[in-house]
Amino acid sequence: MFNKSFTKTIIIYGFIAGLLTLAYCLLINNLGQIPLDGKKAPSMFFSIIVMVLAVKNYRKSNPDETLHFWEGFAVANLTNIFGACVSALGLYFWLSASGNTILADYIKQTIDMLNVPAVKNGYVKEMGIASFNTIVEAFKILSPKDIAIDEIIGLKGKTPLGVLVSIMISLYFRRQYQYIKKP
Repeated sequence: MFNKSFTKTIIIYGFIAGLLTLAYCLLINNLGQIPLDGKKAPSMFFSIIVMVLAVKNYRKSNPDETLHFWEGFAVANLTNIFGACVSALGLYFWLSASGNTILADYIKQTIDMLNVPAVKNGYVKEMGIASFNTIVEAFKILSPKDIAIDEIIGLKGKTPLGVLVSIMISLYFRRQYQYIKKP
């Protein structure tokens, strides 16, 4: 079922996905924006494109160019996970090397946004003042490690979002064996 190009495809395309995410974050940072949270979300499109290319390449490496659903799902999902790990490591080292100035700016900006009266009143009304204060305190102790972990397994991370996408990609590229009629 899985051929010898399985691991190679995952590593090459996962590395490309991780590098594209890092390049996007550097570009956003050079444009004067903080490349975290919502600003980083469009980088998921790079992962989706690379997942499609990985499955397409893997299918072409099969002798009869067929693809079982589980092959496509595994290639797409593992490519996404490997890419998320590469980008998480890159973000961790980049945020650490920046002296945490990017992270400090992000924390300050987020806490300022949470303390806007309309936003704060909405949170307090929904969750209570104790929960709101817990959220603010959690942002104050945010570290590059937390950002890296969130890149991989957080609710907005690439792994949870990539599972559904992997299913759709695999279903699209799945092809049954075609029997050639002999004349």
